[in-house]
Amino acid sequence: MKRILSSILLSGLFFNSVIFGQNVDSQSSSESDITFSVNETDSEPSGWLHENDGKKHWFTAIGGMLFFNVGLASYNRWVLGSGWAQTGWSEWDHFWEREVLYDRDWYWTNFVLHPYQGGLYYQSSRNANLNQLESFAVTVVGASFWEYLCETNAPSTNDIYYTTVGSFAMGEMLYRLSLNADEISGLLGLAINPMRLWSQTLLRQKPRGTTRNIHELSLKFNVGTARAYTDISGYDSALYDQHEVYPFYFNPSIFIAYNDPYGHDSNEPYSQFELEISASIGKGSGKGSICQYTDLDKQIMYDIRVLSDGMLFARAPQLSENTDTTLGLVMEYEFDWHHFYELTALGPGLAIKQRVRFENSNLEWQLHGAWNVMGTTDYYYYHRPIVKQPVSVVRDYSMTTGPMTVFKLRYTSEKGKTLNLNFRGYAMYDYYEQLQEDSACPSSGWEWIGVANVGFEIPVSKLVRIGVGDELYAKRTFYKKVPDIFQVLNSGSVYARLQLK
Repeated sequence: MKRILSSILLSGLFFNSVIFGQNVDSQSSSESDITFSVNETDSEPSGWLHENDGKKHWFTAIGGMLFFNVGLASYNRWVLGSGWAQTGWSEWDHFWEREVLYDRDWYWTNFVLHPYQGGLYYQSSRNANLNQLESFAVTVVGASFWEYLCETNAPSTNDIYYTTVGSFAMGEMLYRLSLNADEISGLLGLAINPMRLWSQTLLRQKPRGTTRNIHELSLKFNVGTARAYTDISGYDSALYDQHEVYPFYFNPSIFIAYNDPYGHDSNEPYSQFELEISASIGKGSGKGSICQYTDLDKQIMYDIRVLSDGMLFARAPQLSENTDTTLGLVMEYEFDWHHFYELTALGPGLAIKQRVRFENSNLEWQLHGAWNVMGTTDYYYYHRPIVKQPVSVVRDYSMTTGPMTVFKLRYTSEKGKTLNLNFRGYAMYDYYEQLQEDSACPSSGWEWIGVANVGFEIPVSKLVRIGVGDELYAKRTFYKKVPDIFQVLNSGSVYARLQLK
């Protein structure tokens, strides 16, 4: 995928980082949590836009998907001259017979740009008043159209999954956030949901949906340092650098809770979700991967992270007078692209979320158990040029599957001091014909990964909080035919948080 998509996505993520809803008191917030159907409240017309007619505009939805696909394919073919975009009758004739394979595309392309591209198909449909299932159906058609007709490469298993299931997660979140962003600026809403340019031009009406749904919003600014350690089973430690040091990094992030996670009751997917987006930049460790910019990769530390979970179905049992509880189905989408490791997860699961109200303090906790249908991990000794790569290796990451868990805990004291504890755990098993595959090894074993972070912060004003934090990444592998590895990355930081809501 494609350089133009990179520009579109980076613009979208930039605007996402400044989203916030108008301040409303707790009573208003609770009232907004009651109405979740995006078809119940019309967006108010402004200027040349008229009132939403509430009808399903299938032509506009499908036309938006086709317009984007044909436009992007034409740009890649005629402007960029990309070889994979030089499609013709040889790809279109009996296209349904083309073999579906895993592809070897860039990590960012496969697991962020593809969900974003599918999210544009999805938003085109939602903007035209289609419901979630109908919009997902249009997205499946759009993803298939792209994979089978717009590329000379073989249709990709991982692309089809991330452009459909991943786009549902990303597309629905951005669709809802764009409606709330309209409270600040119509241009901001368009930046988050650019397919509104298509639908509003044709229909002359804004999408329908609720606003004032932002339950919590904060901007966080970290400054920190990190140290990494790697042990490769059976290798003399003198032959490679076991230790890496990242002396300095800067990490801004945004956190959004859409509607109250606790005591949530709804049949509508993504009527409540949490989204965190962060990006790090800093001084590199002097070690880098084999890539087009190897020397630069050694000098610069980076980390791009997208963590989200959306409730697909939720019930709020009243277990006691001082608790707010949510039980239901959840969808996890996580992307973590660090200079030292790569980690992606996407799949459904079960979740329990509970807030316990004490006399002068609150305890909030969540526990999610999900199945990572298709995720990714990387391999240190391929990512860093230590062990000679087998001929069969075509990328430095592998598609994986397995169980995952998420645990979140936040305790807030009477004076507003807060202790945060979060953990993400994964048991990854490689799909067949993946990175470590060879004729003698049909499967390569398990990878156990944990990411834990803790933070303590105190308020210095109604808006600003300061704190200290620490994060630990650990990985232990149990392979069958290749060396096992043990990895640790510890990152410490100080930060300031702007609690906007």
